[in-house]
Amino acid sequence: MTACHEVSAPSRTTARGRPVCAETLRACPAALAVLCLAASLVVPSVAAHDLQYRVAEGPAVTVHLSYAGDVPFTFEAYEVYRAGDTVPVQVGRTDHRGRLAFLPDGAGEWRVRAFTEDGHGVDFTLTTTADAVVTRLDRPLYERYTRVFAGVGLLLGLFGLLSLFLRRRRARG
Repeated sequence: MTACHEVSAPSRTTARGRPVCAETLRACPAALAVLCLAASLVVPSVAAHDLQYRVAEGPAVTVHLSYAGDVPFTFEAYEVYRAGDTVPVQVGRTDHRGRLAFLPDGAGEWRVRAFTEDGHGVDFTLTTTADAVVTRLDRPLYERYTRVFAGVGLLLGLFGLLSLFLRRRRARG
């Protein structure tokens, strides 16, 4: 059993008479700050694996692929499928700017997959007209609502800091 579970034992109290767990919990904000700092050092390397895409219309459908920080997804494999097909209509590699282009042979839904040899990549669908005009583009939930998630996270963080401040203020006064 840990010290937190043996709080009722008289030998498990601090000099102020508080249980050992209370002293441990008082150190949690510092431990949390250290964990957040460590996580912030890891996040850039994780974000480097995030593949983003933009679709441009023109004489052909052009997809611009890049990592976070607008680093191009250069010379990597891609496949374009007609919806429901298992055999790709087009395969190839992106160019030095991370672009791929294809000419739809008619109106319909298309699946685009781009990936590296180690498995990082993107898989999305888009709908076009016969003359390569994109009418619908599917984006993952986190891409569509990134600002909403960031706003909610910011509000929760501010509320947490405010409650921590008020709790410490009450404990002192």
